[in-house]
Amino acid sequence: MKKIKIVLLSLTICLVSAGTSFAGTDAAAFLKKNVGTKAIGMGGAFTSIADDTSAIYWNPAGLAKLGEHYSLYAMGSTGASDKYPGLKDVVPSHQFFAISVPAAKFTSLLGKTVFGLGYISSTMDNIQHTYMTGTNSIYRGTMSHTDNAYYLSAGLPIWQSDSALYLGASLKYITYSFSSIGVSDSGIDVDAGAIYTIDTLSFGLLFQKGVKMGEDHAPMTTKLGVSNLFTFNKKLQLTAAGDLVQRQDEPLVINVGAEFGINNVVALGSFGLNGIFLRAGVSEYAIENRYGVASDYNETASYNFGLGFDFNITDYYFKLDIAICSGNIFEENTKFALNFYF
Repeated sequence: MKKIKIVLLSLTICLVSAGTSFAGTDAAAFLKKNVGTKAIGMGGAFTSIADDTSAIYWNPAGLAKLGEHYSLYAMGSTGASDKYPGLKDVVPSHQFFAISVPAAKFTSLLGKTVFGLGYISSTMDNIQHTYMTGTNSIYRGTMSHTDNAYYLSAGLPIWQSDSALYLGASLKYITYSFSSIGVSDSGIDVDAGAIYTIDTLSFGLLFQKGVKMGEDHAPMTTKLGVSNLFTFNKKLQLTAAGDLVQRQDEPLVINVGAEFGINNVVALGSFGLNGIFLRAGVSEYAIENRYGVASDYNETASYNFGLGFDFNITDYYFKLDIAICSGNIFEENTKFALNFYF
């Protein structure tokens, strides 16, 4: 006899896929959980910066700023399940992997175009669920919820002189599935971005179409960012940044952040500690009360901190970054990332 499946999930199960308490109704809401520990440490104010391999996610135009080096990026984070009320056995995780490849390594036809491949996996294991069979027998078990996003990105410089203009785009294939109950779907989304720099000032713009999966549709999103680099001397610098984020049918939110850097720390033979960076930022803070939900948004605004180390071993360059997040209970964790250039 055909089973009638009844899935009992807390609303907070949906929240694991997003940084705000309203994202669970959207398709691919897990993509609101940011990746890239430098960007996260700066509160997500990264649209105009996007200067590492996480540009695949933040603004693909930034890939063109990586130059003629290959790069590999890996970020991991896992929540502490025992802190979620009523969900102590649930184990969420959020992982990001990316690679960038300069086209100049293979051909001169594409100029200084840099390509990127990325993968985001967001999972929640040990979700309790219950269903009844046609004989009214009750079955209780566990299942997993898995979201995946696959990125194919490219960025290229239009010009580079006293000022510079970079353009980029990403094609995303997005899937989700619930094990044990046979629910899954997929869809395709696109991003398009630009970064314009003049002297120490940068402006960034990103459009995200919004994926459609089944009956759900992610909101169209526009991000506008600005940042400036303040140099105090040869060793000390400060980057300040802000992003305005407008999602369709949601209030306007702002991300703000800063990074203080100490450069050229030490050089010992083939090893060099090129920089130590302290970061702080606020993410997803509503600055208008459209739809009357600003106070609810701001209850889950994320206050983030970060620490970064840039170093080289012979001719290989590494970035080790840590971000500490607060806000939504599913975001209260520590994220680690390693970016390797060769």
